[in-house]
Amino acid sequence: MFAIRTMGVVIALSATAAFAGDQTLLRADEVSLQSSLTRAEVIADYQAARAAGRIAEGDGNVLRPDETQVRSTLTREAVIADFQAARAAGQIPSGDQ
Repeated sequence: MFAIRTMGVVIALSATAAFAGDQTLLRADEVSLQSSLTRAEVIADYQAARAAGRIAEGDGNVLRPDETQVRSTLTREAVIADFQAARAAGQIPSGDQ
């Protein structure tokens, strides 16, 4: 019984190792690409895009506070009334609900 279980583990590990190589990414020497632009044209395009603000800086496209400020069309009292009506109707979950 132990030998059968051991053999099953060996077969499973062997199969895993055999297919592990299929998960690799392409290497640079495996990809052929012919660019129609010169290095100077690519740099000029990049600099123009950066100057126009089309290149995200940092870890992502984080908007500045002045780009995200929106004025509400509702008064404070209207928002509170909407909240109270939703709470009374059971539309606001709380706890484990």
